[in-house]
Amino acid sequence: MFRKILSLFDGNRSSSNNETQELSIKPSEASNSYSASGFEDITEGLQFSPTFLFRTPSEILKANGMCVDAEENIPEFLKDQQHGVWLPKVNSKYLFDDRNDVGASDAYGADRDDYIKFVSEIKDLYSLSTNIFERVKLIDDFKKEHPQLKYIEDKLLQYYSNYVSIIDILMLDVSYSFEDVVIFHYRDEGYLKQIFDVNARIEKSLIASGYKAAEDVALLTKKQLVDLDGVGSKSADNILEKSELVKSIVNFNIAAI
Repeated sequence: MFRKILSLFDGNRSSSNNETQELSIKPSEASNSYSASGFEDITEGLQFSPTFLFRTPSEILKANGMCVDAEENIPEFLKDQQHGVWLPKVNSKYLFDDRNDVGASDAYGADRDDYIKFVSEIKDLYSLSTNIFERVKLIDDFKKEHPQLKYIEDKLLQYYSNYVSIIDILMLDVSYSFEDVVIFHYRDEGYLKQIFDVNARIEKSLIASGYKAAEDVALLTKKQLVDLDGVGSKSADNILEKSELVKSIVNFNIAAI
């Protein structure tokens, strides 16, 4: 979009060779906005364009396309340069044919409205104050009700290729919660590093010894841990500390063990 605006301004410059006014687009020193000087006949205020990333707050994404007539009227929550930029708003008679596709983002080529709807709803549901299983069910229900948005999920999982699900992206990359990770994954393989904060060598040693899930590791004694290749006394203590947290979170019943 920024390039389109620039090309329009370039065209205006070439058709006004006899004019002496300065034509420029300058960044503001006070906020994440650009002002257009010398293009008063083309621009009419400022328009917000968010950063289309999964970690961008929902309220920021939903503000896509918001317009103000002057920089001083930009809402406070939209002044942070981390999540988007305000660009000169082009007068409607000069608008280009915009395909409404997301540009630089983690779902390149997706429709903006589809992206905002899917990502905002998923994140809003995940942020509810219910247990992780209830939130996951609500997210699954939303996805079933909107199958036309599945392509957004596919694009996101392709971009975040280290994760196996949208839930994992939320849980491990966007809004990390140790408690959620433990409750949701303590019986699953592939989460020892995230739960016990161990390095790759220790993780490999645990898995090679048959301890592939958090529920396996949480029942180990210090002697069993230090007997493993690459696990020293300090590492064992750290794992034991995490193990106590795991057991308290999932209410392990080890009385009979």
